[in-house]
Amino acid sequence: MSFEHDWARSAESARMRLNSAPSSGSNADLAVSPSTKRAVAGHIENELGPAVARQSSAAVNASTSVFGSSNTTPGTLQGWDTRKGLDFCLKRWDEAWRGVRGHLQREMTALRGTGNSFQGEENARVQSFQGVTPSSSPAPSRLNNL
Repeated sequence: MSFEHDWARSAESARMRLNSAPSSGSNADLAVSPSTKRAVAGHIENELGPAVARQSSAAVNASTSVFGSSNTTPGTLQGWDTRKGLDFCLKRWDEAWRGVRGHLQREMTALRGTGNSFQGEENARVQSFQGVTPSSSPAPSRLNNL
């Protein structure tokens, strides 16, 4: 089997995957509910956020075992010039982690705010219809007695 044959087969496979989207005539719609927004915010707060924090902590612990912590815990590379580079990398990691944590916090707050806004709008619409009473019979018309 030649390279050209393999490449053609791979290209055809990729083309088929790209063309697998449903047609534009589908009945898909964008449905947003306050409970969905709150559920996603809860997932960020209770699962995703803590998982990211655990991974960040694991990276810091692994780095600390290599180059130590201040002068209290000697690491494998204690006293080596390499430690300066690793300190720099760990500092950048911490900055990136704080950025991710802040982003997740903002997303969580925005999702909850949007959910509350949708719920408030829904409640306002329901209240606006409460003053309207359905009539049991059609309104009288001058044409009724012709």
